[in-house]
Amino acid sequence: MEKVVGSNRKRIASPSVSDLLGLARERVALPDVDIELDYQDDVDTLIIRFKKPVSERLLECLDDETGVLPIYNSSLTEIIGIEILDICGQLQYADPT
Repeated sequence: MEKVVGSNRKRIASPSVSDLLGLARERVALPDVDIELDYQDDVDTLIIRFKKPVSERLLECLDDETGVLPIYNSSLTEIIGIEILDICGQLQYADPT
């Protein structure tokens, strides 16, 4: 599905699951666990939820500057997912109106 974004009428295709996973792997080493993806195209954000909590070693590659943020369980003791901001680099075309 394509949509027109912004006043410059740039056409942006919605990314496929394999595209999203490829982009995620460019920014973070994904653990070898089953995952669930949630792509929010209005803010170009990918949320990856892990079916099992993952090691704290994942924190080494997560930081605010790269836009890869950890998601913790309710007791803040385990990483249960990550949020990747501007996953496709499309925020430059966002139309805030």
